[in-house]
Amino acid sequence: MNKNSTNMFYLGIVLCLVCAVAAGIMGSAAAFTKDPIAQAKRKKVADGLRDVLPAFDNDPMKDSRQVGDVRFYEAKKAGKTVGYAAETAVASGYAGRIEALISFQPDGTIRTFIITKHGETPGLGSNAADRVRRKTLAGLIRGEKEQSGLPPNRILDQYSGHSKSQKDTWKQPWKVKKDGGDAEYVTGATISSRAVNELAWKAVCAFEKYRQGDAGSERMKK
Repeated sequence: MNKNSTNMFYLGIVLCLVCAVAAGIMGSAAAFTKDPIAQAKRKKVADGLRDVLPAFDNDPMKDSRQVGDVRFYEAKKAGKTVGYAAETAVASGYAGRIEALISFQPDGTIRTFIITKHGETPGLGSNAADRVRRKTLAGLIRGEKEQSGLPPNRILDQYSGHSKSQKDTWKQPWKVKKDGGDAEYVTGATISSRAVNELAWKAVCAFEKYRQGDAGSERMKK
């Protein structure tokens, strides 16, 4: 074995050792951060549920069920169901994945709608996704009090009161007006508006399956 071959041999060993050490460090870091990341996600969902659901005294995080890739949480008060929330996501936003929590009344109509994660363009797509309470100079001068509840968003709020019922006033499947549907959209942010609409339609469709599952469970009990 000549000198160059020997050097290459030892260099290969060193590289293997470096890769092994790096892999070990990365694996340890992933294991170390796994629980904190999971806890942060659970807290984010729990906080969101308090925002979109009426007052409840159970733990919706424990009263949950998966329907496809949509997770449903059931809120109860004194043992009675007061609402549901769907945690869902689509990959059709202008910047990719958009995540949402959409709450339902017990009768299946949408109660409220929040976007929990997105990367849409500020000032365009974000107008279809963000709930921002805007303060005006006149309001500050008048000393207006801070309003409670979720800040309004005309795109998200338009879905409240709608459902997948055949009696609903919107044509099905739901589409934005630019595509021949009934949902309003943000001019210059059609892709983001379509993604928001897709989230709502996906949630109401999954909710029908969720309720059918409950009905099936009741029939089995009988």
